[in-house]
Amino acid sequence: MFHRLPLIVLALLLSASAAQAAGLSLSLTARNADEARALNAAITLYALHRDIRAGADLRQIGRNHSARVQQSGRGNLGLIRQRGQGHSADLTQTGGRNGQVILQFGTGAHADIRQHGGQAGILVQVSP
Repeated sequence: MFHRLPLIVLALLLSASAAQAAGLSLSLTARNADEARALNAAITLYALHRDIRAGADLRQIGRNHSARVQQSGRGNLGLIRQRGQGHSADLTQTGGRNGQVILQFGTGAHADIRQHGGQAGILVQVSP
């Protein structure tokens, strides 16, 4: 799984820009502990590349966005990127060692994700 992870992440990101007119939601969620470790490693590498040192990082371009991150426990990492208008994202991480990336493009995407210890995921939402 780990050797395919960069290709999967790249495919998700490229699909987001290509499918904006039609609307798209792609979710990559770890199904077991090995996949969670691999996905969390990829999320951590991305955070290091972007010089993100805190447990959460929110970046919004556009208007009328809302984003909320709640974390308890050690080693949680939550990254939310919103571009366009009217997006909302709510991320709750408890229990430690969770990783989540939420990418929203276009208009009016909504995400509500809850992680409870050692979980990982990437969500790409593209709305017309």
